[in-house]
Amino acid sequence: MFKDYTQKQLKCEVRKTIDEIGVCNSIKKYHPEKWDFFRALFERHISYPEKFNGLTDIKINYNPVFKNQLETLIVKQNGEEDDVSVLKNCITGKPKDNLTIAMRNAILPQIFKFRNTNVNVCKLCKSTKNIQVDHHEPQFTDIKTNFIENIWKEKLPNKFKPNDSHSKVFIKDDSNFNKEWFDYHEQNALLRILCKKCNSTRPESKRIKCVK
Repeated sequence: MFKDYTQKQLKCEVRKTIDEIGVCNSIKKYHPEKWDFFRALFERHISYPEKFNGLTDIKINYNPVFKNQLETLIVKQNGEEDDVSVLKNCITGKPKDNLTIAMRNAILPQIFKFRNTNVNVCKLCKSTKNIQVDHHEPQFTDIKTNFIENIWKEKLPNKFKPNDSHSKVFIKDDSNFNKEWFDYHEQNALLRILCKKCNSTRPESKRIKCVK
């Protein structure tokens, strides 16, 4: 169905479809004409068909944490629901980097604290709209990579659990990694306030800094 789409075109089409449908408790019941669209999209997922065994319906809801973001859920025969990364995994066919996702989630308290204790004005353009917290120097990828390669000496976490926003967090067995990473990030991250535009257009790191 999507063989003639570029990834950019497909992502736009998927986003448009989800926004047009909005919150929906049953695609099969209320939008049956879109059933084949989603089924074809799911076939692009890196974990197809295992992840979709027992699929009986599809829902679209607002994410319970990021309340302005619509997310797609699959409903299975046993009543279980599972979120599907239709705007990433089903577009690129690449698996999520769950370790990086969990590492980002682990330091969210620091991000929220910084945002709540600083003036929410972009450091570059002085905008007060669409404010975000940015890792200035070193960038997040540098801090993360240096911790993994030079600080943590044991086996890396490879199992994760979902949190309330259907993202990934560390399990109890990896509490030591979680704590050491949290402390390391707190000691080495230099954060700043940027607007979404300035943050999204800044150059990505092309080197790995040795963080002291």
